[in-house]
Amino acid sequence: MGASNDAFSAPLQQLMDEHVSLRADMDHFYEITEDIDFETGPAVVEMFAKLYERVSSFNEKLKLHSKREEEGLFLMMTRHLGENDRTIEVMEFEHEKAEQHLQDFLTEADKKGPSIDENDVQWITVYAVQAHATLTQHFAKEEKVLFPLAEKILSVKDMKELGRLFKAIG
Repeated sequence: MGASNDAFSAPLQQLMDEHVSLRADMDHFYEITEDIDFETGPAVVEMFAKLYERVSSFNEKLKLHSKREEEGLFLMMTRHLGENDRTIEVMEFEHEKAEQHLQDFLTEADKKGPSIDENDVQWITVYAVQAHATLTQHFAKEEKVLFPLAEKILSVKDMKELGRLFKAIG
């Protein structure tokens, strides 16, 4: 049985709490992608403008969260895991994959700019859907596997250092 939320040290609980907030933001932008999928005409372009704002805002929040994980938790865990352990490598790959989907969405939307049409909206929106799917699975994996593992292998001293790192990152 995995650790329950209240069993996590403060830095890991902070990451868990950030997941809750990020998941809510993701669900909001995913709802817009579903609306776009079922709508036609000029309304689609208007919905896409809302989607763009949501994804852009979400992307900034996600970058800060990822920075805490990559520059704090992942580095610290790597020191404790054996050199043949690929846990952190997999987590970093999933971060890159999700970030790439979000970046592709924003880049393609920016390229089209005001001339974006319904057809463009449909294919560009797929990137947001892919980011949502990737992150949904990734968050679950962190919560069920990575955070309990971190709780087990990191010392109290490590957790205090992690807490200081998180404050320094912002």
